[in-house]
Amino acid sequence: MHILFLFVSIALGVVAQMLFKSFAMTPKGDGQALFWYFLNTKFIAGMGLYFVAAILYIVSLQKINLSVAHPTVAVSYIFVVGLSHIFFGESLTVYKILGSAFILMGVALMWKH
Repeated sequence: MHILFLFVSIALGVVAQMLFKSFAMTPKGDGQALFWYFLNTKFIAGMGLYFVAAILYIVSLQKINLSVAHPTVAVSYIFVVGLSHIFFGESLTVYKILGSAFILMGVALMWKH
């Protein structure tokens, strides 16, 4: 069950990143007060997802070693690379693919006992 919490935490963090990127691309009005700027629903939703992700991550640490759980969060980078390509048209280069493969191999090795 704790592994499920870890991976749901990672997934929520990835969705939060997508929301933050979308928020960052939102046109800003001239002279818009900083307070109102951060009341944007994408920003609030992203922060909320990060909060829930943090809670689930902490729960997962009850049974998963930090030395394994924390490197596993790096899997989120792989998803962000793919989703950024799909949703924001960011380039998907050979280097990004190779880097993602190395991350996946490293995380897989961390789970070997």
